[in-house]
Amino acid sequence: MSLLRPILRATTVAALRDQTWAEDRVYDSDLTPLATAVFGGPAKPYIVCYTDQDDVSPVLGIGEVYSGENRSLSIAVEIGVAGAVRSSPGDPLSPIVLQFAATDMGMEWACDVTSAQVLSALTGSATSAWGELFKRMTTRIRRLPTRRGGMAQQGVRFAARRLIFVVQPIYDFVPGVVPVPTHPVWEFIRLTRASPAIGEVDVASVVESLMTTSPIPDWRSIQGMLGLTRAGVEALNAGIPLPWPGVEEPPLDLSDTNEFVPPFLDVSLDDSP
Repeated sequence: MSLLRPILRATTVAALRDQTWAEDRVYDSDLTPLATAVFGGPAKPYIVCYTDQDDVSPVLGIGEVYSGENRSLSIAVEIGVAGAVRSSPGDPLSPIVLQFAATDMGMEWACDVTSAQVLSALTGSATSAWGELFKRMTTRIRRLPTRRGGMAQQGVRFAARRLIFVVQPIYDFVPGVVPVPTHPVWEFIRLTRASPAIGEVDVASVVESLMTTSPIPDWRSIQGMLGLTRAGVEALNAGIPLPWPGVEEPPLDLSDTNEFVPPFLDVSLDDSP
């Protein structure tokens, strides 16, 4: 599982809250609270954020599954204008459902202005701490396709637009590796605790626990990042302190492995035949 993916999605939601005409109606993957937020009264703009496709290609080595260099992560931002009504009018106990009306000029303006505000909040704002964090976690925006909503089979067009930020993210988190103090994940934790109104306050403790639980030795960090086997990292031995009795853990017992062990007793760097 990619831990960076939900962190980046939560960062996107927080960066958009109260920064557009959607106000605080910005949600993480769920339309259920939106129905309550727009119940009764005129239709209002809203935003829902998803993380869709998340591809790493090409993968030239096992360790590259954590690298962001060849990764394309799609963050979908859906903008719409909707109201909500009871599914059974007159029954106060019936479920609240969203209702999308056919679009008009005013609704189209609301979608277009909100779309421009989304771009500003995520990439253009120089004063948003969450927007700054979004930019620190995404090293590049590879593509930004946008589409509007409609129902072609019925000839109905409603006010909706979908922006998809296909980004190249930073290096993902390797299990057991504690990020350096300047890593943006610590700013994410600090901001979620300082801004409980965004609804992500419980996430901070979860992320912090995952970042600091069961840290592993440096040499194993390199092993995880490069995708090496235990025998592979010991054979590499590029100045990495290997584990010996009384230090970290006992060395690999070559008699208890099915991996091929080269029958070399002495290795020379002499190039002569």
